[in-house]
Amino acid sequence: MKRLILLLLSMFMITAVQAQQKVTLAECGDDTVLYLRKTFDDRKAEFIGQPFSKVMDEWKSQLPVGRLLFGDTGIWPTKEEEKNLVNSIDIYFNTEEEVNLKGMRHELYYGVGISFTPPFLHKTREFWQLQEEENSQLGTQLYEKLKDYIVKDISTFELK
Repeated sequence: MKRLILLLLSMFMITAVQAQQKVTLAECGDDTVLYLRKTFDDRKAEFIGQPFSKVMDEWKSQLPVGRLLFGDTGIWPTKEEEKNLVNSIDIYFNTEEEVNLKGMRHELYYGVGISFTPPFLHKTREFWQLQEEENSQLGTQLYEKLKDYIVKDISTFELK
């Protein structure tokens, strides 16, 4: 009886590990949407509670960073220092121009949305300025400021 229980437990653990193995874009037949879903939806638990750098390392191993959009706390907090602090980010593999073209053609485009846990340390304007200075969606300075933000939630999304 103990052997049977151990065998079943071992099979369950092997299955669970296989279900969360990393995949490559090539293994997904170069289907970017399938890759995003298998990587960020199916393995969501691996990213929650981890630094943003883990998400970016995974993303950049297979895809370019085409566009970043920052979500923030808005203008409603009563204290000035709590306004417009970055609390989430959307990552696209398409550039802003490609996203705009897809939108005009009413074509779907995809991305990954990430929310962060407090503390929120930087204002949106600061990140926009770094993107402009570095002439990059995710340059070295911006990455350094974002890399230690802790992931609260992550999921893929589609827009039209």
